[in-house]
Amino acid sequence: MKTRSGICFLFLFLSVLLLGLLSGCFHSSKLPPLIEKYNPGKPIIIKGAAVFTGIPGQDVLRNADILIENGKIARIGDVSDAKSDCLVIDGKGKMVIPGLIDHHVHITSPGTPPWYPVMPDRKLIERNLSAFVYAGITSVFDMGGPPYDMESTGKRIAAEDKINPRLFYVGKILTKKGGHPCYMLDNLMPWPGGAIAIRKVVDQISDKDDIRPAILENKAHGATMTKIVIDQLPLGIPSLYEDLTREIVAQSKKEGLTLCAHIGSESDILTGMNAGVRFFAHAPYRSSLSDATIQRMKADQVSVISTLVVFDRTADFFKNTTAFTGMDRQILDPQIMNAYLNPPNGALDFGDPRLVSWVHDLETCREIKFENVRRMKAAGITIIAGTDSPNVATVAGSSLHTELRLLVEKCGFSPTEAVLAATSVSGEMIEKITGVKGLGRITPGGPADLVILNKDFRNDITQTENINTVISNGRIVKRQEL
Repeated sequence: MKTRSGICFLFLFLSVLLLGLLSGCFHSSKLPPLIEKYNPGKPIIIKGAAVFTGIPGQDVLRNADILIENGKIARIGDVSDAKSDCLVIDGKGKMVIPGLIDHHVHITSPGTPPWYPVMPDRKLIERNLSAFVYAGITSVFDMGGPPYDMESTGKRIAAEDKINPRLFYVGKILTKKGGHPCYMLDNLMPWPGGAIAIRKVVDQISDKDDIRPAILENKAHGATMTKIVIDQLPLGIPSLYEDLTREIVAQSKKEGLTLCAHIGSESDILTGMNAGVRFFAHAPYRSSLSDATIQRMKADQVSVISTLVVFDRTADFFKNTTAFTGMDRQILDPQIMNAYLNPPNGALDFGDPRLVSWVHDLETCREIKFENVRRMKAAGITIIAGTDSPNVATVAGSSLHTELRLLVEKCGFSPTEAVLAATSVSGEMIEKITGVKGLGRITPGGPADLVILNKDFRNDITQTENINTVISNGRIVKRQEL
């Protein structure tokens, strides 16, 4: 009994000491959520709008009504016979699109520069969640976070349904011992923040015996997919090789989990495909793709989450040329934005040759990554929109609109194709991974996740930012006036 009491006292002492250390070097998020949902307690009718259903090949519906009941789309078309006791939203001159989906986020990430670390507490997580909904994103897929926190947060926000998008997650990331993201967390976060983050969000795999316990832990806490890292970030650090990857693929399949691999280069994709991976996070951002590899990706029915914005913004960050969009400025904490725009002297001189080399690759391959996506699209490979936000200078919510703009301006997507990548194409993948149906489409019986735009986006992709109203899970979203 004395021994157990002594251990408990030691644990308490270390916890208090750690909290003191963290409070001395970490800032706290002080801003409230950007939105609040409310249930009007009656059916909702959107009247006389143009409706982009998100169904590929279907024409925009003209002067259509949408009836929403009990969080679902009850009917599309003429709803003049609906009950008179309805909340009516005038859709004349506006366009309704499905709620957007960001397929690659990290809701517990502060998204701050290394010299301005922010505590990833409940208040920050709520700010991040609200930022997505503020930007019209009604579903997110968290691609690496503490499984315990993901589970508790998911249950809480689903029960409250006040500030949140729909949340799907992978739990901890599986990586080779010492692999990404361990190096970056260790070198870019103040001690002991990096070590704590690694323990909470990463399972380091040394051999096959480490794999099944890691997968089972994530699954036990509600994860619906396994994420692994096949990338050297920066070059020279350990990375999962083919045999270990094949074993992770097999174990995930045994547990009914899809697998997604973070990659950086053509070589990484080949390693993954050889091991049975068919879903990749990030278009290659530090190498080109050969025609042979693209054809093999097509034959293997590979899908890729684009995440162009995060590598563009990271390259800008290290060059100290960060620039924020109008919506970025609406969402980002002004203190964090000020920290980005006014780095301390020498803050960007990390003195790490590996990091310097990686940043050089980012800049050298800036246009190559766009060309990779353009060529993958032309070959018929499925491209899904995602941002990896919040990350370095990559703001939660608003960054998806920048991603859509990059797909259009740099990668040969039409505005319609870009929006499909963030609606029905992503929704189909979520259905495959989780079994949840109907996301990213406006269909009778489907979820009432909708964005009302002030203008048609089909000739101007920036109009996706021109939001009039967001409806999430059948609830009206009150966006903070800024």
